[in-house]
Amino acid sequence: MVFLRTAGLAALLCVLYIAFANERTGFILLGGLSLASLAAGVTVVLAYREDLVIEAAPEEAPTVRAVRWSPLPVESGTPFAGAAAIVLIAAGLLYGVSLIVFGVIIGLLAVIVLTAVAAGEHRRRPVNMLPFTIPIVAFAVIGTFMFLMSRMLLAVNHNVSVIVAVGVAILILSGGFLIANRPQVPTRTLVRAGAVLAILFGAGGLAAYGVGQRPEERKAGPPPETVVAKNIAFVNKQVTGEAGKPVTVTFKNEDSVPHNMDFTVDQAGTQSFYKQDPLPGPINSQYQFPAPKAGTYYFHCDVHPNMTGTFTVTGAGGGEPGQAGASPSTTAANTSETTAAAKSTPTTAKAAAGAGGTSANLVAQNIDYQQKTLTLKANSPVVIHFDNKDSVPHNVDITTDEGGNNTLYKQDPATGPTQADYKFSTPAPGKLYFHCDVHPNMKGTINVQ
Repeated sequence: MVFLRTAGLAALLCVLYIAFANERTGFILLGGLSLASLAAGVTVVLAYREDLVIEAAPEEAPTVRAVRWSPLPVESGTPFAGAAAIVLIAAGLLYGVSLIVFGVIIGLLAVIVLTAVAAGEHRRRPVNMLPFTIPIVAFAVIGTFMFLMSRMLLAVNHNVSVIVAVGVAILILSGGFLIANRPQVPTRTLVRAGAVLAILFGAGGLAAYGVGQRPEERKAGPPPETVVAKNIAFVNKQVTGEAGKPVTVTFKNEDSVPHNMDFTVDQAGTQSFYKQDPLPGPINSQYQFPAPKAGTYYFHCDVHPNMTGTFTVTGAGGGEPGQAGASPSTTAANTSETTAAAKSTPTTAKAAAGAGGTSANLVAQNIDYQQKTLTLKANSPVVIHFDNKDSVPHNVDITTDEGGNNTLYKQDPATGPTQADYKFSTPAPGKLYFHCDVHPNMKGTINVQ
């Protein structure tokens, strides 16, 4: 009982340590203590459960009674599984959701087994759980062993990992050989050996998981950095990279308005060397580009210039910022092609309009529409020649209601200067409305006649 109570107390302290301290070393030590105490308590119970206590009565035959074991855990091992589930769930709060999933699965299995054991004791007839438990337990043991072993092999030097893997394989083969040649191995011996191995692999795997994967095993260079945009601001304003190495930034826009990251050479934000188009959130996107030569660079949001940050590059190598990634030139080429195509389309659009439709011009400049009212023909194919002269994204969202909820036609916002044609068919005579999705203050009305 001392061991089992110590295990419960250590597990409770482990959970509290995660909740309030959030520090890995203390968690690993307390978790290891909990597992070791639990294993020791279960081992003692299973080892001495069938022993008898003989009390000699004067001038009478010896009285034999069983050791009082009913309040202690039964042979199902559910207390150990329950404690392991609690430890895994607690570890998941610190290391990731995968451990939480494993903990929940093990906890559910422990509850099922414990329920079956209790039902068997109540009915005085054991419930045969072997057809159900043997494959599940085997799968869980093998999966847990593979996971913990992989964490240990990835945490140590690659040369040492080979030695560890070969040594563990030899131990497994040797243990299987001994058990196969000695089929009458006592149960208590197997339980003790299993408890020792569980403690070793559990403590070693959790410690290795806390240390992390060795750097040379990472795919695509340094680990990705995360930049979050929330409440019209960058939550973290620092990004780092190594000159000449690939940089991966996970950009999370948690606002409902568009944001992006525009990496520039100068703090004023006029010389871009990598960026993507702004997108409304919530959305995640990956920014991948080779880092330029060492130095301090900057990034900002094209839609909200007050959102700024610093990109620090260290090390040797790398090229000029303008040559750091092919994306800017590709984007510039695509923008030139789009602009050229946009400039060439009005002729075709006017021809289409002359065939029975109408057209109108709409200019966006200084974060506002220059034309507030457009006139188009009813029940006809029409085109609006949209010219965005600002350096921030705009679009035209044409709706049937003034609140802007029922969209008739729109295109995605595009960063200017750029042009685009909005081709759609008008309904019966009446009024339509238009606004910009990025800047809702930009509004106008369409008279359909």
